Amino acid sequence: MILLGMDFGVQLALTHGAPQSLVRFFDYGRSVPGKFATWAAQPDLPGNLRDVAWRDAMMRASAEGFAAETASAVSERPVIRAYGMSFLNNILDAAQKAEPDLRIDRHSGPGAPVNATYAMFLDDRPNRRAGDVVVLGVLSDTLEGMFSLSNRTWVFEQPAPYTYPVFSPDPAGTGLIRTDPLVQSLAEEERLASDPARSAAWEAQLAELDRAHMAAAFRWPLLDASPLVRLLRRSQVMPELALRRKAAMAELSDPASPGAETLRRILAAFAAEAREDGQVPIVALIQGNRPAPDLAALCPALRAQGVTCFATSEIQDPRDPAAFLGDGHFRPEVDARLGAAFLELLPPG
Repeated sequence: MILLGMDFGVQLALTHGAPQSLVRFFDYGRSVPGKFATWAAQPDLPGNLRDVAWRDAMMRASAEGFAAETASAVSERPVIRAYGMSFLNNILDAAQKAEPDLRIDRHSGPGAPVNATYAMFLDDRPNRRAGDVVVLGVLSDTLEGMFSLSNRTWVFEQPAPYTYPVFSPDPAGTGLIRTDPLVQSLAEEERLASDPARSAAWEAQLAELDRAHMAAAFRWPLLDASPLVRLLRRSQVMPELALRRKAAMAELSDPASPGAETLRRILAAFAAEAREDGQVPIVALIQGNRPAPDLAALCPALRAQGVTCFATSEIQDPRDPAAFLGDGHFRPEVDARLGAAFLELLPPG
């Protein structure tokens, strides 16, 4: 009874004038469906990621932009087509600030892992032309997302619902097997509420294929009304996600592991497919400040194949805390140095 009284008192305080920082602290523990429902009900809520980075909408916008390019005289000039996340966008923004004539076509998602960025590249193939420079962003901070179908499973506190495929090595050759999520658009996401069979199939696919999926993060959304339950949920989910991240990083640190082989094959396939279309591939290996394998270790093999490798850890030591903002992104002056280094890699003209 005392706990119920405390729980009610906290909820009353949260809804009547509590500091927003405290409200956000308790909101972090809402279930994933509870967070999605809150975002749907309050579209203007800060940090709302419900509508972002869905590939179907991204590709429609890309096709429209490409058609506009084609109809204009600028279509004869190469474009930098980038597939990444905010880290890569910030570096390219800095490069464009230094070279205002640079033409950049950005495709990105919040915390997008390499399977998401590679899927963007694959699906955007009709919207590129020979001579373009294509950049694939790989962020060390999000490597565990390689083993997931959506940020909703491995980014519990701010689980962007957009989805992407998982890739695995094809045992019959040197290629990849692509497994797409059952939910691939916001419209399909919204239909789950009225289609129990589809919802159950989606849940089963996540449970089978997504290594970060946990029932504790999704079940009992009605209990989100209780601040105490939210605290308990967060205390259960976050340590388990940390353990699963640690396991993913250990696998990717082993060159003989399936995960490491998948990453190598994604990068090789990206370069091969770009070259096949007469484009210039650049692999951007961005090292954040969270513990992860040093992505620059992939550069020797890429460069031996004649692929341009842009590794931030070769330019900025990721162990230097002064290089990063509080949210984990590079400081603007670091982005400026990285942008200048990126410009040096571009083909002349």
